Amino acid sequence: MSHLPRQFDYIVVGAGSAGSVVASRLSENPTNQVLLIEAGPEDKSLWSRIPLGFAKIIFNHKYTSWDYQTEPERQLKERRYALPYGRLVGGSSAINGLVHVRGTKSDYQAWVDAGAQGWGWDDVLPFHKRYEADHRGDTAVHGGHGPIGIERARWANPLADAYIDAASKVLGTGKHVDFNSGEPEGSGYWDLATRNGVRSSTSQTILKDARRRDNLTVLTEATVTKINFDGKRAVGVTYRKGREQLSVTAAREIVLSAGALRTPQLLQLSGIGPAALLKGFGIQVVHELKGVGENLMDHVQVGRKYVTTSKHTFNRVMRTPIQQALNGSRYFLGNRTGPLTIGASLAGSYLSTNGSTGDPDLQLHFLPFMPGDKGWDLADFSGFRLGMYQGRPKSRGYARITSADPDASPAFVFNHLAEEEDRRALMAGMRIAQKIAAAMPQELGVQEIAPGPQGDSDEGLLDYIRDNADTAFHYAGSTRMGTDAMSVVDPQLRVHGVDGLRVVDASVMPGELTANIHAAVLMIGERGAEFISQS
Repeated sequence: MSHLPRQFDYIVVGAGSAGSVVASRLSENPTNQVLLIEAGPEDKSLWSRIPLGFAKIIFNHKYTSWDYQTEPERQLKERRYALPYGRLVGGSSAINGLVHVRGTKSDYQAWVDAGAQGWGWDDVLPFHKRYEADHRGDTAVHGGHGPIGIERARWANPLADAYIDAASKVLGTGKHVDFNSGEPEGSGYWDLATRNGVRSSTSQTILKDARRRDNLTVLTEATVTKINFDGKRAVGVTYRKGREQLSVTAAREIVLSAGALRTPQLLQLSGIGPAALLKGFGIQVVHELKGVGENLMDHVQVGRKYVTTSKHTFNRVMRTPIQQALNGSRYFLGNRTGPLTIGASLAGSYLSTNGSTGDPDLQLHFLPFMPGDKGWDLADFSGFRLGMYQGRPKSRGYARITSADPDASPAFVFNHLAEEEDRRALMAGMRIAQKIAAAMPQELGVQEIAPGPQGDSDEGLLDYIRDNADTAFHYAGSTRMGTDAMSVVDPQLRVHGVDGLRVVDASVMPGELTANIHAAVLMIGERGAEFISQS
């Protein structure tokens, strides 16, 4: 392949959650010629279709990039850890843990307060509804006819029910709440991005439909290495496919949807970023934006581990080959219910760690399985975990290139737990989780494995958190929107100081949400597509 067959109006870089939505929506106008470029392959893995298959596909290097890792995190005892993300058509929507939550009304107000005018709850709600085919149908807060299926977890589980009951009693809040109402305080089963028990990724829904149109070209296994400029106007991209280095132009706009790790890297490599950093690697400065790569954030997750006599854990129901076969048949030949339909978490709670009500600041996850020593393999005993992360952490880090070579990993620092408030919230969450576990019925034989006695003191508990906290895979914020000197894009997602270039992905978030971020990324994709179409 030496060249593409035609010129394009729009080039979208990254066929993940947001990029697939943008390209698909732009192609709805038959006069638009749209190119969607993805570094990874097509989404062909069976494990991507089965909800619990995320535990398999996330370790498959064909579909998931494990090339990036953090620099030593000072507050986590100088530990480094990997930063995997989806590298295939569909991006992380094809490999994530499927829990689908939007966040709270206060989360979006915090965006507005940070300079993202027009991104409050009432502003973004129509765009959440636009992508949804929600199990509740069309309501004031849900959409019933969008491309992405949203349904309640399909494994009714007595142990999860016991957790929900105990959490409701300890927290004094409701159960079986609508976590996507904007006021999610309470406990219940999570909504998942599935339809009839099958993962509802962008690759298999909105993009699959859009690829039937002849004005959308999807180029896979092609890595964009640079944005090309004519003066201060973005006019095309350079990409590598196989051994060829090629370029393609865009008559109207280029959209970066490469994610919060890759998008700032591409901007910096292309001459958009802190001038001193770029000049240090011999990169010509097209336009200085000091905020490119700054404000990097993530949810840092940690939790408590328990053994139980309950027979309703994944460890127990999938313990033998016969049980695995029966549950496989139940999924493939039955009505797609049971343990194979769960995501990374089955049930959970939204709660406040500071005693206030109505504005939860922490997500608590009930995970009905205990992994073994090799990641997501199963331990040989019946157990569960109560995992958690603070909703809106204050700690911020950065993503900065370390070379002009696009294959060289940037330096990623999140500065997890650098802020006292972040440490306080996690420690309070751990204490609350302990109370909930203690309130579960005695006949379940719940006994704590970790942190155990180490967590009895504040010093021991914080030490345990520093030893065990890890990424929640919710990378965001590295090209945040706003109007101040450190923002990178304006509230219409246009890159400051240049023309013809937008960012539409998680990197534009000014702050984290009290939520798994995939729902918000889909919303950003929908809203970004509308901004572009109206320009």
